[in-house]
Amino acid sequence: MIKKSNIVRLLCLAVFTAGAIEAAADTKTLTVTLKNPLNVRRADVPVVLQLKDVPFNVKDAVVRCEGREVASQIDDLDRDLHNDELAFVIDMDAKGKKVVTVDLYSEKQADRNYPRRTYGDMIMRDNKTKVKNGFRSYVHSVSAPEGVDVFHLLHHHGADFESELVAYRVYFDERQTFDLYGKYKKQLELETSQFYPDDKQLADGYGDDVLWAGKTVGLGALRGWDGEKPTMVSPVLSRGQRMVASGPVRTIVELTDEGWQLSGETFNMRQNVIIYAGHRDCEVHAWVDTPAKEVKFATGVINLNDKMYSDHRGLVGDWGGNWPNGAKDSIAGKPKIVVGLAVNVPEKYVDSEPTTEKDQYLYVMHTAGGNYLTYNMAFTCDKETFGYKDAKEWFAWMKQWKKELDNPVTVTIE
Repeated sequence: MIKKSNIVRLLCLAVFTAGAIEAAADTKTLTVTLKNPLNVRRADVPVVLQLKDVPFNVKDAVVRCEGREVASQIDDLDRDLHNDELAFVIDMDAKGKKVVTVDLYSEKQADRNYPRRTYGDMIMRDNKTKVKNGFRSYVHSVSAPEGVDVFHLLHHHGADFESELVAYRVYFDERQTFDLYGKYKKQLELETSQFYPDDKQLADGYGDDVLWAGKTVGLGALRGWDGEKPTMVSPVLSRGQRMVASGPVRTIVELTDEGWQLSGETFNMRQNVIIYAGHRDCEVHAWVDTPAKEVKFATGVINLNDKMYSDHRGLVGDWGGNWPNGAKDSIAGKPKIVVGLAVNVPEKYVDSEPTTEKDQYLYVMHTAGGNYLTYNMAFTCDKETFGYKDAKEWFAWMKQWKKELDNPVTVTIE
């Protein structure tokens, strides 16, 4: 039997210990005002807060709006063990305004088990696994000298990533092409399908590969430009891929190319490809380690030989059918999969729009005198029960997408 005096001591110790933990955690509260400049409702608007000016390493955060907690995530982008960004998505009414409070902590306060709305992984193949979506050798990063065939060592040939709407994978070779996985319904699938759904999963309504890119840019691959035509990302000393973050709010894949020789210069390039919850589009951010003022790059979409649209100011897209597995689908008599593709390059990075490429629609890009450029890419397909069913609808979406990219929700922090 515990004496009353001992119970009091235990209670006092518990209160003191809890108080000590609370006191040990540095805290900071931000008031964030969001304003939508457009007269249109916007769903799942990404908001990213930089943490570099917070006087401590942020290890936990709580985001609240209108009395409700908003799912968020904290990311260390450069592996220095100091978290760099806090991200969340939020719905905004037409011309709407929202005030969000963000409590930042230097120590973990609680487990944040937010619903996962994005996912990504990298998996190594092995000789024992015979089921095409049964591999379990997950890795965070891979880097190798040019010439090493990592493409076939990695299951699904590189990192894959998804939101509820769409999924992508990026090839680990000189093409660095994004392959596309279309979905019938809004759900996360890659953890179980591993980009190769089996017969049961297909019968249950899983998606599948929807584009054959060949050696073109496919959708949004970043290539070099030699003054006349696009080039592969080669020669390089080495290339790498890394899973920076895998949900719940966004997934980030990093691509690195060290010692890329292009247009008489040798430089390192790093790309971050980001997909947010509720989005079919991805952001592509690219940095070079020198200003590389004479170096130019290219991106765009494959020519689907049907309908295309360009505003000649950075937006290009097309609509049409293709066989995702190339000629063997045609020989087997399989129907074409219809896709809509889109790329938007901000005008400040647009150099030109060449018309010499018959197999693809391109924009040539530069770094605007600096060491950075960015663009966005998106797709739909006729598998979707929630998507766009003809070129007219897709091109209308593209134009609205560009308008929203050009008029972001404003973020004011107090």
